[in-house]
Amino acid sequence: MAVADPPQTVRYRLSLATVPASVPEARRGVRAELVERGFDADDPLTDTVLLVVSELVTNAVRHAAPRSPRTTLQLDFGAGELTVRVHDRHPHCPQRPEVPHQDGSGGWGLALVHELAALAGGLVETVADGDGGGKTMLVRLPLEP
Repeated sequence: MAVADPPQTVRYRLSLATVPASVPEARRGVRAELVERGFDADDPLTDTVLLVVSELVTNAVRHAAPRSPRTTLQLDFGAGELTVRVHDRHPHCPQRPEVPHQDGSGGWGLALVHELAALAGGLVETVADGDGGGKTMLVRLPLEP
């Protein structure tokens, strides 16, 4: 059974081409949205969110582009929590590696996302689409009252 979002949830949504130029586009859009919502550029949460967005959109570009020409970025501002969602239509659901790949082929970004979320008191989830053809990476970060 799906649970409805609380009525106070405010969403910011951006559809991006799954190409490298979308990474800075996502950062610019998220930075502008955070400023509009009253987050200072020096706020540690701003840095955390921008790094998380950069890493997750970069992962979509690097790994999902052949199967997912579009990626969706969404921020949900709820009561006491900010949720960052990055969705693509590649079926692989990555998990945090114990250690990044020793050959330098990856794993650092997802490990960083997990560390940033943990330091902020949040968490990371990977949620598969119902049809198994894509997934959403969710990062939940607490907002101070």
